[in-house]
Formats: sequence, structure tokens, C-alpha cells
Amino acid sequence: MNTIGQNLQEILLNNLNPQSGWSQPISAQNDDQSSIQFQLVWNGIAFTVRGWPHLGWFYVEKDSQIVSPAYDYRSIDERTLSVMQHMIDEIEAGKYNHKKTLKDKIRETIQNRQLSSFMNTTKWRELIGSISDIKALPIKYKNIFENDCPQDFWTLDGDEYLLSMDKSTIEWLRISCTIEKQEYLGQLLKPKMNVVRVRAEVESILKRFSINYVYDENDNSLVIYGYR
Repeated sequence: MNTIGQNLQEILLNNLNPQSGWSQPISAQNDDQSSIQFQLVWNGIAFTVRGWPHLGWFYVEKDSQIVSPAYDYRSIDERTLSVMQHMIDEIEAGKYNHKKTLKDKIRETIQNRQLSSFMNTTKWRELIGSISDIKALPIKYKNIFENDCPQDFWTLDGDEYLLSMDKSTIEWLRISCTIEKQEYLGQLLKPKMNVVRVRAEVESILKRFSINYVYDENDNSLVIYGYR
């Protein structure tokens, strides 16, 4: 039962038992964008299918946050429908009623550790988007759920997780004030290590977005606290 060329919403409505959930009206979709294709809702909980008719994923949300594994599909066959129905049956049975969302976990951790918030998601995105233009910039960061602090810096260029992670979980971010770059001098000579100072450039970005920071002399870094 391939969905290509067929109405995905009608297929799911005709083949899934929504139990006490009700189908959410879905507006016309742009084929070039990943968007919600189908959704059943309960009070505060939803079963959501997102993507395109021929490719996408589905999961359970609570208060608009994913609280289940996300499964992908390439066609709506019997196995896919079976997994979808099982998730709907779990919702109906109350499995997700008391499931903690990421926001719940963050709130609980902040209260237990008596932390105060100093950043928001918008400022984190503005900051990370701007410093990403500085090539090979050394960074390190810690989220509020980690017990151990990272010891070494790594380059922002090679960190895909920071770009995609929920920024509200960042406890602090350290940005090195220098970048070490190797200069190739030939096959018979060791590369020369040049140190590029970027403190002024990073501080300019921080001031542009009115982000508070402190300078740490121990590792020559600028520290931005999400929570403290």
C-alpha cells in the first residue's frame, strides 16, 4: 500500500482506529517542506505524522514536545500501520499521561539545583549563528543534565550537535579567545603554529546581542551562562 500519489490523511484515517482521539484538520502542504501530514489529538497529547507522503516519521507529543521514540517510514504498509496503531493504543491506555517532557525535566533540574536563568533560545541561536562564521573556533559547553564538565576544547566546525540540540539545556558555553592554526612550510619542515586572537571579535558579537559574559583567565575563554 504505497502512499505515492495517494492522500496520506485519508489512508491513515481509513486504516487507523483513533480510539477517543480526534483528527486535527491539516491545511494544504507544500511538497518541498517537511510538515505535519496527519495528527490525532487528546488532551495535551498528540500522535503526529510529519514529513511527506512518501517519506517521514511519526511520534507522540505531549505539550508539543516529543515524548516517544520517532519512527520513520518510506511507505505506509501493514507493518507501519501496526506500529502506528500500537502507539495510539498506548496513548489511549494512558502511557504518556505522566510522561515528563524536556521542559518538565529542565524545570525540575533548575529547582533541585537552585539555578537562575540568564539566556533564552533566541539569544543562543543569535550567538551560535554568528560565531559559526569564525572558522575553527574552539568551544566547549555543558548541559544542565551532565555531572562532569568537559575538559578540552573542540572546534565549533565539527560540532553538529550544538546546532541541533535544544538550547534551553545549555548550562554554559566557553569560547576560546585564541585559535591555533598550522602553517605548512614544506615537506622537510615542521608546520608553524600561528596563534590568532579572536577575543575582540567574539566580544563584539556578544555585545551586539546584549549577552552577558565573564572572562576566565585559567583557560583564556569567554564564558556565557545559560544557568547559574
